[in-house]
Amino acid sequence: ISASTLKLFQECPRCFWLHINKKIERPRGPFPSLPSGIDRVLKEYFESYRQRGTLPPLIAGKIQGTLGAHPLTLGFNDARTKARLWGKLDDCVVLADARLAPLDHKTRASAPDDVSYTQKYYQFQMDVYTLLLERNGHPTSRTAYVVYYFPLEGELHKGFPFGVDVHTIATDPDGAYEVFAAGCRCLTGP
Repeated sequence: ISASTLKLFQECPRCFWLHINKKIERPRGPFPSLPSGIDRVLKEYFESYRQRGTLPPLIAGKIQGTLGAHPLTLGFNDARTKARLWGKLDDCVVLADARLAPLDHKTRASAPDDVSYTQKYYQFQMDVYTLLLERNGHPTSRTAYVVYYFPLEGELHKGFPFGVDVHTIATDPDGAYEVFAAGCRCLTGP
């Protein structure tokens, strides 16, 4: 089970049950390719700074720490639920005290108004990522960074101008585990 399938469980337990148990997926519309392209460029950009041992200038001064090891595909087998939870973090920040904080890239048409947007749409994902880090033996700060990238007005012939907005949120891995356990109970029902 992944963070995205657990999000489906939160939205519609029936859709979640059908997706996992019967392989019947919820219909989706076409996915735009531009965000995927930007995500690829961002990950390559971050990787170049990871190798230098510094934060990229886009987020330097907005986040303290260094970039963690990569890639971060994590999972754990849970004896209580007899299920596996897994996820792939975009990135991770190593803080001065060696604790980790997940970092996720989000591309938007404009800057989000405030941190409540992040909490509404991405809180659970960050809670799951913190849970995955902790269950894999990594100390965490129980915070996460959601970094938004959005276009700005400017002279395009000088490069496509992007704004960067970093939101820091507190995470609740224990709450994420309870959703995971409830999802597992749902899967064993009719």
